[in-house]
Amino acid sequence: VQTCPSVGSFDAKKELKRVLRGDHLPENDPNKPKGFLEEMAARVTASVTAEIATFPGYEVEMTSLGGAGWIADVRVPTAQSQCYWVGAF
Repeated sequence: VQTCPSVGSFDAKKELKRVLRGDHLPENDPNKPKGFLEEMAARVTASVTAEIATFPGYEVEMTSLGGAGWIADVRVPTAQSQCYWVGAF
């Protein structure tokens, strides 16, 4: 039996870094890093950007989807951004 992931298993900084380095983009997207050097540059840029943006703090609000999953709302005031993640099973 699969269960909903725990709230504590969500790592906002880690997920923010994934978004910043383009992991969510489809393979044919022109903005997705291609090749070793572009991927490393994107990884370093995402890490530095995420650390600087979240250094003063960030807010995470978790909303349950009736036990079937979670919606994470992450607000980063210094970067004036808001991101959402949906996690299920």
